[in-house]
Amino acid sequence: MSALTLQFTQVGLDALLAAKANGKKAQISHMAFGDASYTPTQTQTSLQSLKELQPIRDDNYETDENHQVTVVALFDKKISAPEYAIREVGVFIQIDEPVGSDENLILLGVYSQPNRTLGYRTPDVKILQSVTLSLAQLPSDSVEIKPGIDNFNVLLDNELADLTLVQLDTMHRQLKQELRLAALEKL
Repeated sequence: MSALTLQFTQVGLDALLAAKANGKKAQISHMAFGDASYTPTQTQTSLQSLKELQPIRDDNYETDENHQVTVVALFDKKISAPEYAIREVGVFIQIDEPVGSDENLILLGVYSQPNRTLGYRTPDVKILQSVTLSLAQLPSDSVEIKPGIDNFNVLLDNELADLTLVQLDTMHRQLKQELRLAALEKL
């Protein structure tokens, strides 16, 4: 996705300006996948073919002159619909509470390109998607990131827990083997 450019939407920019005028900040709160490929427009208000919507789980804000933020969402829920090609990615903001819910979402920007597949989603595959946004194009001090409850600072997935358990069991067996070997050498 590095060759793609995020197309900011007019509805998103208008929401940022209105929030800033009222002394509020918009929160980058959700990311979505869709399966339509097209050239995004500034007048867009939604993804053309939304398939999944997930809360932002983590972020990395760079305070350099580029004013970039990388947001991460985990698409890990089993999908009931058939598998699909990911051809559009949307980034959403919220102005009012409750932050993290699916309500009051406003499309801030879209990644897509005609005849280009960005990924593929199957029922058994988890996708960790990151998107880097340049905040230099947005009104200054108008957005913040509110990672969801299960952000990656505290997220411990089942696979990681299983891997840790296997590693500890292996280390325990190796230690017991070393002690047996040391006892045999004394004989």
